[in-house]
Amino acid sequence: MTLKSPSTMMRIVALTLLLTCAGALPARDVSGLASATVSIKDRSPAERARASAVALSQVLIKMTGNRRTPGDGRAQALLGRASSLLLQYAYGAAPDGGLVLKASFDQQVLSRELIARGIGTWSKQRPDTVVYLLVDDAQGHQLLGATSAGKLGEVVKAKAALRAVPVSLAAMDAEEVAQLATPQDSQASAAAAVALASRYGAAAVLVGQLRETAPQQWQVLWRLDVNAETVEWTQSGTLAEALVGEGIDALADALVERYAHPATLASSEELTLVVQGVNSAADYGRLANYLGSLDSVAKIFLRSVDNQQVTYDITARGGRAALAQSITFGHVLAPLPDLDDTYELLP
Repeated sequence: MTLKSPSTMMRIVALTLLLTCAGALPARDVSGLASATVSIKDRSPAERARASAVALSQVLIKMTGNRRTPGDGRAQALLGRASSLLLQYAYGAAPDGGLVLKASFDQQVLSRELIARGIGTWSKQRPDTVVYLLVDDAQGHQLLGATSAGKLGEVVKAKAALRAVPVSLAAMDAEEVAQLATPQDSQASAAAAVALASRYGAAAVLVGQLRETAPQQWQVLWRLDVNAETVEWTQSGTLAEALVGEGIDALADALVERYAHPATLASSEELTLVVQGVNSAADYGRLANYLGSLDSVAKIFLRSVDNQQVTYDITARGGRAALAQSITFGHVLAPLPDLDDTYELLP
């Protein structure tokens, strides 16, 4: 498509609004970043104010990816104003019969407040991780998967939700069971799990091998593969659930270090983004909707549309690297080799 005048360009923009819909994009987006549910003693204003600050602490961790954010002196003033920053709240019943406060905050307001204080926010496009849990205890050798998560699998899901990192327990299908059901050397088990994980297309693979070394004594061997790196560590303790929770915290910290380092999140960079392979109004609309959905895109200006190529001036929150990572997660654009900031629109 070749556009030669602003009026023609405006007509194509209007046309795409009719041709495109708000269907889900193939990016791994995390929802609920500005919401949290916390335990509360009663419905008094004082208790609501206390619980609101706790909820906001959880929200700040999810929005920045950094569990140290609530303790950052630059964020302390926000915690003191937690009640006034509430968008809405409601009381509910906890599974144990207690009371909880379901709090939601204005994410755009919080983002502006954090950025103004030099604290960057992590975009909602975040790398997915597939998790394998292999357990050896008095009951024998167990494989915890998506359909047989058990208590430890629920810990994985709950902790990942608190850190706002998308995780999936391995399906433990016939092939996985065949290769992992027989206890073997820990290094061999971890390597086999990582090899099996390629089918999921996740950005990271976390393998946890838990062994009950004595009654109420556990050891877990962790292996994390992310960004062509392998990291291994060992933990010991009396509660398997606590060790698994610490493992997911370590996973989240590793992802933040590689994809959302605090030193870069608060920065921004202006660049020119070129997208080729835009062959129709529908393609253009899909591209515009996709770029508009990326949290790493702070500002976007359409410079030109010419000969199946669209050029934008973009202000990237977190800089060029953050934008490239968000695009990688989306599977909508593919980078063209040897051409800076140039992509091809995938079918």
